[in-house]
Amino acid sequence: MRGAVPVALLLAILLCVPVTGGATSSAMAEEEEAQDPCEEDLKQPCQNRTVLHLWSNGQSTFWSHFNATEPNNANDNMWTNEKTQGVISIDQRFSMNPQMSKRLNMTLDGEVRIVLNIYLEGDWTNNDNNGPCTNDCDELNVTLWAGATAIYRQHVPQISSGWNVVTLTHRIAEGQTLWDASTANPSVQIEMKVKGDYSTNGIWSTGNIANFSMRLSGDGDTRVELPIDESSWNEDFQAGEEIVMAVEQPGFMFVTAIAALTVAAVYVPSRKGSEQLRD
Repeated sequence: MRGAVPVALLLAILLCVPVTGGATSSAMAEEEEAQDPCEEDLKQPCQNRTVLHLWSNGQSTFWSHFNATEPNNANDNMWTNEKTQGVISIDQRFSMNPQMSKRLNMTLDGEVRIVLNIYLEGDWTNNDNNGPCTNDCDELNVTLWAGATAIYRQHVPQISSGWNVVTLTHRIAEGQTLWDASTANPSVQIEMKVKGDYSTNGIWSTGNIANFSMRLSGDGDTRVELPIDESSWNEDFQAGEEIVMAVEQPGFMFVTAIAALTVAAVYVPSRKGSEQLRD
């Protein structure tokens, strides 16, 4: 009886090996012919689009979406504010437009990366005796929103005159993973107050103008990289259902074969045993 057991186990292992052939090739061909769901709406997040891009017409309209191009973006790819004297108050949100249509599941402890390319002139630090600011200025503040929920807010004091590439990072925490389409439309808020004190009498000039400018996403600099988990593209998740990892169940014939082999291994006597019985 012992001799039958290894044979049964060997056959069981062979039955576990997946069969490849025409059926698999046919399924792959059909999959290739199917339309890529990421091509349905290029402004929505998708498996290969997880970066939020910031746009503006350069004047009064600001928005964001997940497509890396935007025909209505400012021609010079710049958003500029300037005053010779007084305070420029920056408080602008780049909300996703169109409204997000998909649920997103962010990877727990995944990294959010915000990259801004900002140009500054003037003064923005209160009471440091290096400019005209008293209590009427404010340093850079950046907030990432999911609907009305502030996911991350950062005060940025380490910034200087001229061009600055500002990079901010945040790890997704418990309670920040689920971004529902109806309540968590993403947006980026940028706040700052810059003051100018430029003056001239036609012969010489003193002070500095106030200037806040930001290069938009058209050149690839300004962006928000989001750690969108692969489970976001699961159809059940998009339908609002809890994701359950599917375990492939063996087919009926497979189960039948295993059962038959088990019976044979246990109950079929060996040749030696049979001979002893005949004697």
